[in-house]
Amino acid sequence: MRDARIDRRLFLRGVGGATAGLAAATALSACGTGTSRSASTGTGGKGGKTVVVRDSGGSYGAALQKAIYTPFTQETGIGVKVLNLDDAPLLAQIKQGRPQCDLINNSMMSHLKYVKQDALETLDPGRLKSLKSAKVPENQITEHAIGHSFYGQCIAYRTDAFDGRKPESWADFWDTKAFQGGRAMVSPDGDLPELEFALLADGVPMDKLYPLDVDRAFKVLTRLRGDIKKFWDSGPLPGVLLSRQEV
Repeated sequence: MRDARIDRRLFLRGVGGATAGLAAATALSACGTGTSRSASTGTGGKGGKTVVVRDSGGSYGAALQKAIYTPFTQETGIGVKVLNLDDAPLLAQIKQGRPQCDLINNSMMSHLKYVKQDALETLDPGRLKSLKSAKVPENQITEHAIGHSFYGQCIAYRTDAFDGRKPESWADFWDTKAFQGGRAMVSPDGDLPELEFALLADGVPMDKLYPLDVDRAFKVLTRLRGDIKKFWDSGPLPGVLLSRQEV
């Protein structure tokens, strides 16, 4: 298992040292059952060693390359090959005992799918020497993954859509009479349901959100259902929909 492959925990140690502001939402997990990698991958590296990482590509993948993969290769001489693959085919590969990657970079929500299907190896935090200095919150260090970055969702709108008025709250987002026009929200395939936004729109104070009243949140979401023109499942899509004036 270690002849031509980089120890995946060593790679995680490199990640911990190369990333600033570590936290949750996106995580690195170790794939189950793999096969040896060699210099034939074309990524080079010391002794022909290569680690294969699955990420989502795009601008986020480019940022990972700059912030994590390239510094890791410069420090260790070990190449990083990037694999862009959706969850379903990757899970199928793991079940068949022949995954194409060593590590998976995905959201914590997506990570839970892998845990449920017993598709990941257990990590040994004791071998990740920079974990403590990176100050990763304890609840983001799980049995199979470690959180490494934040992302957030917010309201975006066309400034030419509401006669100069600006939606300033989730209540405004839900007010389709005062702010007429189609909406876009995240698809369950893209991220967690936006239950917090629904509850804020319904008047729940920020400091009273948790534990979430899930039934109330879905009831509020239902009120907006007819005005959702698109449930998006990839990060660039909301901006595309706005630019096309579809929402």
